[in-house]
Amino acid sequence: MRRTVGLLMLSLCLLLLASCKPGTPKGILSSGKMEDVLFDYHIAQAMAQQSNRPEDFISYRAAVLKKHDVTEAEFDSSMVYYERHTELLQKIYGNLADRMQKEAAAQGASAADMSSYGMTANGDTASIWTGLRAMVFSPDKPFNYAAYSLKADTAYHPGDRLILDFDAQFIYQDGVRNGIAVLAVQFANDSVATQVVQVQSDSHYSLQVEDTKRLGIKSVRGFFLLSKGNEQTEGGLTTLKLMFIENIRLVRMHIKNEPTNGINGNGITNGPSAGPGMPSDSGGGPRPVPIQGAPVPAGVVRQ
Repeated sequence: MRRTVGLLMLSLCLLLLASCKPGTPKGILSSGKMEDVLFDYHIAQAMAQQSNRPEDFISYRAAVLKKHDVTEAEFDSSMVYYERHTELLQKIYGNLADRMQKEAAAQGASAADMSSYGMTANGDTASIWTGLRAMVFSPDKPFNYAAYSLKADTAYHPGDRLILDFDAQFIYQDGVRNGIAVLAVQFANDSVATQVVQVQSDSHYSLQVEDTKRLGIKSVRGFFLLSKGNEQTEGGLTTLKLMFIENIRLVRMHIKNEPTNGINGNGITNGPSAGPGMPSDSGGGPRPVPIQGAPVPAGVVRQ
């Protein structure tokens, strides 16, 4: 009898603990549901851009929400909720990056990506990125910064070129977009070549550093940062501000011992004149290429 009572008390305690477990608030989409909606959302946005009719996205967005039985209010409220819980949004976009990559591979995009970098089967070009392929940043610490670091091994050759590629998207109600990305390479003689790019628009960004003196590479490191800037107004401190960095790729290319075009003696890319979101110095790199934007809750105005 005593054993039966003990089991009943234990079951009651477990039920109470389960009922107290924090969950998603009422009216907010679960993380799994939000991931599914955002997956179709981004595909719909890409379709609208490919049709060269941006206005089509209004109907595409409505179709996505109808497919998932989600109202505009639920979607917008959920975006605000997950922005305030950046670690959850980071996980969602990490899963989305994996799903997008698998979808692209199924459509044959991997071969196209490899050829665009001159990748060959003999390993002359290799992807060396080991971190998350998608990150979400807000201006508040510790969610405004992410660093990466790789130590060179025997697969690195003197003269190698490092290319960091990523796409940036913003959700900003107001204020100045002030993101930064850094790629730094330490050579065998402990000298360092660095490229910095300001991330201020929904664009594709590419940074390159090359071991032009064929010294050999010891390490590769860098970081992404979203700065608050000098905004001190009440609205600037409380409104929705998010920066998405996704499709991150860090590529190592073996370069033959021959003159290279576009790489200066410091190992920094000499690209065309700086475009939007790029520094104005000679190390600006390639001009950004616009890509599709991130979902914007009602009332949010893109800048």
